[in-house]
Amino acid sequence: MDLTSVTLEIWRMLEVCCIALAFLVPLKKKESRWVRRAVICIALGGLVFLGMPVVIAHFPFMACVRSAVFLVFTGVLFWQCADLSFNSIVYCAVWSTMLGDFLIECNTLLYRNLMLKPIWSAVVGMVLLLVLTGGVGCTIARWMPDKGRYHTGPRQFAFALGLWFISVLADLFWVIWNPPMEYVSDWVLLLMIKFYCITVLYLQHGLFQKSAIRQELAMLNTLWMQQKAQYDLSKENIALINRKCHDLKHQIRAMRAIFTEEQQKKYFQDIEQSVRIYDVLAKTGNEVLDTVLTEKSLVCEANGIQANCVADGRVLAFMDPVDLYTIFGNALDNAIESVSTIEDRTRRIIDVQVYSEKQMLVIQIINPITQELVFDAEDLPVTTKEQNGYHGFGLRSIRHTVKKYGGFMTVKVEDGAFYLRLLLPKIPPQTPNQVSPE
Repeated sequence: MDLTSVTLEIWRMLEVCCIALAFLVPLKKKESRWVRRAVICIALGGLVFLGMPVVIAHFPFMACVRSAVFLVFTGVLFWQCADLSFNSIVYCAVWSTMLGDFLIECNTLLYRNLMLKPIWSAVVGMVLLLVLTGGVGCTIARWMPDKGRYHTGPRQFAFALGLWFISVLADLFWVIWNPPMEYVSDWVLLLMIKFYCITVLYLQHGLFQKSAIRQELAMLNTLWMQQKAQYDLSKENIALINRKCHDLKHQIRAMRAIFTEEQQKKYFQDIEQSVRIYDVLAKTGNEVLDTVLTEKSLVCEANGIQANCVADGRVLAFMDPVDLYTIFGNALDNAIESVSTIEDRTRRIIDVQVYSEKQMLVIQIINPITQELVFDAEDLPVTTKEQNGYHGFGLRSIRHTVKKYGGFMTVKVEDGAFYLRLLLPKIPPQTPNQVSPE
């Protein structure tokens, strides 16, 4: 094993590590001892790179092997230290690897083609490392993540891996072509290919970022429409309450002329029924949850359905408003449609529960059913609208939304009741003080 080769490989690993750390610093870290994990990963990576000259000596495509090892090494580093999804881990690893390859080619150009002395080559290499690492750390590494996280979708993930593969193919082609080292222009061409791949990767991130902004604007527009609908609903509630109050005045006047206990009992029941509208207005501490519960509770009131809710909506504050509206809207629509077919009005009951269980948040919606359900291969009920109203589309939408937060959905029938149970990782509410739900 040549000492120069070992030193060169360690230096190359140091370059990639510095760039990876520049991407790691602005990210949201894992809670426990991420610094120690980073040190261990770098130390183990150093041991791996000590053996690189031996591997390269028996494998002609050294640049391809090195780039693949860089990708795996930086991926493990981000996995151990940053709180990211798998797609985002690979995306950051691709960025670190491609920039590291670019820096390595710059040093190769200086060392082999400009005929610098070893000491000056080392000084220039150190300056390049500091400039590139500092520039990346102060610019794109801070600009690209959103609050310490990357939201890398499947297309962006595949595109980034494709660009990395093109960069590896460029190295492979260079090994096969094997241009003379004295032609600086040939080596500059390889450097430009890698630079263009990095540029395209950055432009691609910008395009996806603009797409995310458009989606956010669409979401804001949806929320605005929902707020407008809630305002219209509030006006209807006020009008309904006014009518109820007007009816109450007439009922109280009528009671003054009533002397029999049976008639008084009847009017008291009518008055109690009239003021039940006040029980419909939901107050859970979460505006979006209040909106959907109030909306669906009015539907329940109109259909003679008793809706019971025990929920502290503030524990769901971490969820996207549209996702929260999607989950409860679809779930309650299914439950209302199901119990509306029950002839016995005393059994028209829907229970909504939101509570914590160990390290998970539980959302559970229960309603009685009158017909037996058949479940498909995806454990979703197979029924028609005329039977029970459980449609695969609504439940699939709920399951897809829950999976976005690392949770899962289960459905079951037990003792004549349908249970929809959602489990999500527990995320603390934005306000630290706990208060009892209203």
